[in-house]
Amino acid sequence: MGSSDSPIVVIASGFGGVAVCDAIVRLLPKEDTVLLADHAYAPYARRRPAVVTDRLTRLAGDIVAERRPKLVVLASAQGCADALEPIRAQLVPVPVIGIDGIVPQAAARSASGRIALMTGTGCLRGGQLARALKRERGGGRVTWSAVPGLRELVEYGRDPGPALAAEVATLQAAGVDAIALGCPHASAVAAQVKLAAGEQVAVVDSGALAAERVRRLLMRGGLTTPRRRPGRRELISTDPAAGQAGLATR
Repeated sequence: MGSSDSPIVVIASGFGGVAVCDAIVRLLPKEDTVLLADHAYAPYARRRPAVVTDRLTRLAGDIVAERRPKLVVLASAQGCADALEPIRAQLVPVPVIGIDGIVPQAAARSASGRIALMTGTGCLRGGQLARALKRERGGGRVTWSAVPGLRELVEYGRDPGPALAAEVATLQAAGVDAIALGCPHASAVAAQVKLAAGEQVAVVDSGALAAERVRRLLMRGGLTTPRRRPGRRELISTDPAAGQAGLATR
C-alpha cells in the first residue's frame, strides 16, 4: 500500500472516468490522480463477464505494481458488476472503491419510488442489470435510461445537447422523481441533467458518491496528502490512437 503522497488510481473503460477524477479533486484538491482508460477493451458490456474480470484484474494488478497507489477506484458500472470483488481480493491491502450502490441512494431521495438509472448505451448489460435490481433495495420500480450516443459524446468531449434534456423530460413525464447517474459517462453530464431536471427531481451522481467514499477512507486512515501544491493528473489509455483522439478535445 502506498504512502500519503502516493496517487489515487482510477480505472475506467474510457474518458468518462475523468468525471470521477474531477469529483475526487473537488473534495481533495491536492491529491494526484492517475486515470487508466481501457479504450482497447471498451465497452465492457459487449464482452463476457469472465473476459471483463480477467482483463480488469490484470490491469489493476499491473498499475498497482507500477504506481503503488494508496487507493484504487473502479469507475466502470459494468466493471463493478463483473470484477469489483475479485479486484478487492487481489489488491489487499490497497483499498478498492467502486461506483456501485447508487440505486438505494436514489431510492432514499424519491417520494414516489419511481427512479431512473441513467447510463450510456453499452455501459451495462441489460439482462444482468434487471436481475441485479430485483435483489437491490429500491430496485423494484427502476427505469433504465440508456441514453443513445452518450458514451461516444463524452469520450470526444462533445455536448449531448437537446437529446439529454429530452430524455430527462420523458422520465419526468413518466413520474420519475429521482435520477441515479450510474456510470462515469452519465456523471460527466451531471450538471446538464440537474439543470434539465430542476428542483422537483433528485439527481444522485455515482461519481460524486465514490469521491466522498474516497475522502472518508483517506481521512479515516490518515492518508490525505500533506502537500501544498495542487494535485497532478495523468491520463493513460490502453489504445493510444483512441486516447489521443479523445485527449485532443480536452
